[in-house]
Amino acid sequence: MTPVANYSVLAVALCLAAASGQSPVQVSAAQEAGSYKPSLGDLMATVQLRHSKLWYAASLGNWTLAHYELEQLISNLRQVRELYPDVPASDLIETDRLTVALESAIGAKDKAEFEASFDRLTDECNACHRKADRGFITMRRPALPSPYSNQLFAPAQ
Repeated sequence: MTPVANYSVLAVALCLAAASGQSPVQVSAAQEAGSYKPSLGDLMATVQLRHSKLWYAASLGNWTLAHYELEQLISNLRQVRELYPDVPASDLIETDRLTVALESAIGAKDKAEFEASFDRLTDECNACHRKADRGFITMRRPALPSPYSNQLFAPAQ
C-alpha cells in the first residue's frame, strides 16, 4: 500500500474510532498489527463524502482540490477492491475508464466534460449498488454543500 493510502486508511480509522468510542491509540495499534479492517459500509461512507467534495470542488472551479478528491476517491475504491474482493463492484474496468475521463476533464478544467463524466461515474455507483442488492442506496449530484446531500433518501418509486 502506498504511503498516501496508508494515511488515508489511518485517517478513516481515526474517524471511525471517534464514532465507535475506541481510542485512536487502540485503532492505531490495530492498524500497526495489520488487524484493522474498516467495514465496507465505513469505506463506502468515505467514498460518498469524496464524491460530494469532488463535485463541489469542480463546480466552484477549484481544480486542484477536485484532482485531490478524485485521487482520494480512487484510493478508497482500491481499498474496497483489496479488502472486499467478493463485492460485486460493477465493472471495475468501466469505473477505471470513468476516472480517467474525470482526470482528463479536471486537467482541462472542462466543467461540461467534468459534469458528464461525474454523472457517468455516479450511474456506475448506482449500478454497483443494484448488483450488490443495495439498490436502495441511490447516489446523485450533491444538492447542498453538506456531507450527504448526494444521496436520495426517499424510497425508489
